Amino acid sequence: YGYGYGYGYGYGYGYAYGEGPDPTLGGKGSGTTRASASDSQAASAQSTPEEPAAAAAAVQTPAPAAPAQEGATPKKEMDAFPMTGVAQAVPAAPAKKKRPSRPFIPALDSTRFFLISYIAVGHFIACCTKNPLALALLSQVNVVVGAFFVLSGYVVAYTCTELGKYEASARIKPAPQFVMSRIMGYYPLYLLAQIAFAPVFLFADVTYNGPIAAAWHGLLTTTLSQAWFPAHAELWNAPTWFLSALTFATVCLPFALPAIASWRRRGLKRAMWILTAVSVLAKVAYSYDTNGWFFMEGTMSPRSHPSWLFWNSIRFSPFAALVEILIGCVAARLVMVKECKAEDDPDGVGASDAAKLVLGGSNGSVAQSPAIPALGMAAVIVARALGWLRLNDALTRGLIFIPLFTAFVMRVHRQTVYADLPNANRPGYNSFSKALGAKWLTYLGAVSFPIYILHGPIGQIFYKRVVAQKLWGKVFTADPWFFPVYLAIVLASAALTHELFMKNKDVQGWFQAKGRELAALF
Repeated sequence: YGYGYGYGYGYGYGYAYGEGPDPTLGGKGSGTTRASASDSQAASAQSTPEEPAAAAAAVQTPAPAAPAQEGATPKKEMDAFPMTGVAQAVPAAPAKKKRPSRPFIPALDSTRFFLISYIAVGHFIACCTKNPLALALLSQVNVVVGAFFVLSGYVVAYTCTELGKYEASARIKPAPQFVMSRIMGYYPLYLLAQIAFAPVFLFADVTYNGPIAAAWHGLLTTTLSQAWFPAHAELWNAPTWFLSALTFATVCLPFALPAIASWRRRGLKRAMWILTAVSVLAKVAYSYDTNGWFFMEGTMSPRSHPSWLFWNSIRFSPFAALVEILIGCVAARLVMVKECKAEDDPDGVGASDAAKLVLGGSNGSVAQSPAIPALGMAAVIVARALGWLRLNDALTRGLIFIPLFTAFVMRVHRQTVYADLPNANRPGYNSFSKALGAKWLTYLGAVSFPIYILHGPIGQIFYKRVVAQKLWGKVFTADPWFFPVYLAIVLASAALTHELFMKNKDVQGWFQAKGRELAALF
């Protein structure tokens, strides 16, 4: 792979490592190339979407050493790059020195699948049960979705800032090319769903709102503008408000990443505190003005909420999404600066101290395992469902869940790079991150973006009253047994879409070419 189409489709941030003729677009890499989808959403660097096989092969083949000049005596020693754990030949001077390569982190792909699975179930769980505990356990989507923004920022910083240097990658320039390549990572499938399910969307919209409003709603959604309209952010394919907010953040990233990449550990720590405070402040304002400190918004209806529009302005805000994405960027750099020279950061704090800020931990001990914050996130969901933790969705997300998720991805990163890779050939070695990076799980991570795009429209076919009555003569809420069937249909459809559309290089390459043409206008 590495043919430079740049269509990281997991929320626009699939990631690939290698340099091509055009660093903005990827290209046939001179080094090892890996690709992965993200969210989120989950993580892109303008190359082909990941294949599960890439996870197994990641960072197994060192890049060949540059040939020595004629007459130079090659060195025999082998040095291991800290980030890869792969021994690489020391090139004979004055050959150009290879930069450290970014190892593939397969556990991040699997993480996307678990997140989107919870969200997809949560969006339609009320269609199959009225059990209060089940609804409370599975309806905390507004809490969990913040993890996708953090993960998107984490991976884009990992792929688009330099290892061993305090600078951003050349691939973020020119900014219009960077932005369009990212957007064209997720827009093709979004547009396909928009067209394929247009009869479903239009039938419901025209029925309730009339043709003129439906045409306006079609324009908003097709241009990914819906998140700017709090009362209409969930038009048509409701979950895709996320992509609308993400698009705004993507436009900002090429201007933010150079500054973030230049910060030393102390600056990154301060940025983490400030970004977290800004995120939480907006949520405190919402809680205070609505007196909704103890709401569980995921189980509330608009009529039971004192200011549903205020709530929408908080949860759909593109600015709030940008803040959470920047938190992910800063977290990635807190791990990556370990590769920089100590003398370049004389006032910096120790890596372990920087990690403690967001519970990032380090490799080498059970107490620092990613399993600890993973269990913490699960405990938060359960505690709220049982009534043990009485805090609204917004504050739970900003104060507890996002810090725990940030800790989780940092620990996965550290464990993969500094523990799993150096011990890859050790018999019997295992870890939380290695188990999470199993091939079958990374494949499910690969199909997480199609799941995200398709689960809403497919759900409307069976559960949206006006549509289901027209198609089937009934709404499937009357058949709780059908819910697992619905989920199976979504998973099968996502897998087929992944194989036939997302992996189609001609289709994805065409969209990337159009993206470059659009970028050239700016």
